[in-house]
Amino acid sequence: MKTETKNITEALLENSKSAILACVELHNKPSFPYRYEICVILAINAWELLLKAFIAQNHPEVKLIVKDGQTKPFDECIGFVASVIGKGFRVTHENINKLYEFRCHIIHFYKDDIGLILYSLLHKSVILYNEFLIQNFNIDLAEVTNLYLLPIGFKSFTSPVNFLSKQSKLSNNSTAVKTYIESIIRSTNSLNDEGIEEAIMANFNIAAFNENRIKNADIIASISQNESEAKLTIKNVFDSVKITDNESAKRVKIEEDSVFKTIYVLSYQDLIIKSRELYIDFKQGAKFNRIMKSIKGKPEYHKIRYLDIKTKTGTGKDYYTHAIFNELSNHFTLKEKEEQLI
Repeated sequence: MKTETKNITEALLENSKSAILACVELHNKPSFPYRYEICVILAINAWELLLKAFIAQNHPEVKLIVKDGQTKPFDECIGFVASVIGKGFRVTHENINKLYEFRCHIIHFYKDDIGLILYSLLHKSVILYNEFLIQNFNIDLAEVTNLYLLPIGFKSFTSPVNFLSKQSKLSNNSTAVKTYIESIIRSTNSLNDEGIEEAIMANFNIAAFNENRIKNADIIASISQNESEAKLTIKNVFDSVKITDNESAKRVKIEEDSVFKTIYVLSYQDLIIKSRELYIDFKQGAKFNRIMKSIKGKPEYHKIRYLDIKTKTGTGKDYYTHAIFNELSNHFTLKEKEEQLI
């Protein structure tokens, strides 16, 4: 029985590795119609075989072949592995689920160009695949192949953040695409709620912030930095940056004018209007004034824009970051509206 289990595991592994290598090779072909549809199918096939190899090796009591001769369904396999490994498999679980969701509903995306989103999910999935292979089978594909899931072409590469901006094609895409993006956001938020900081997509903020990982980076960044113009309101990309006056903190140089376009974007009146929308018991009275006095001058919440920015003289105007609502939420009661995201 042990020999049979070993043979099944090895056969599943070999077929799985062949599928993932085919996925990368086909993705990197310069001209390849139906690229992401085929690559996603191959990636899911590779994961299904790999998860079954894991089950066969570690849990031979689980029947991979059911009575009618069919193999255990993919969703049951991933569910079982997730239950066994637990939190360490959560990012991988969500990443695979997003690819699987696309594969199962390919017909709904036939008119839309979301290659960049699929590239980001696939890129991360290939990395997660190899990590899973190393951890559970002591096999490192990086040692036996020089393949990279990296596009080289005649157009400059775009990050998912730019793809999701107001200027992108997203606003013209179908309801299916918008629903799919929202499901990715929900997965990201779910991981955030569990205290998991790793993203389910390729991380494009590494160079910009000199960090290996940002808190569930990519999609939480924003569809538009101006929430009033956003088609889908998501977290502002500058939430990844913590404003501080700590001299020992890592530094990111931002021009003064840019600061008030990207970080300190709320005027006092904007703050009042938004607070009335967000909180049931908000009043612009003594309590609110005490809170505002306590946060004044704290760089994570507040900054004065002076008429003369060099000498910091002239009439100044107060501006606030969206992080101020995190503080206000400690003092006022939020309305129960799912669509209101800060």
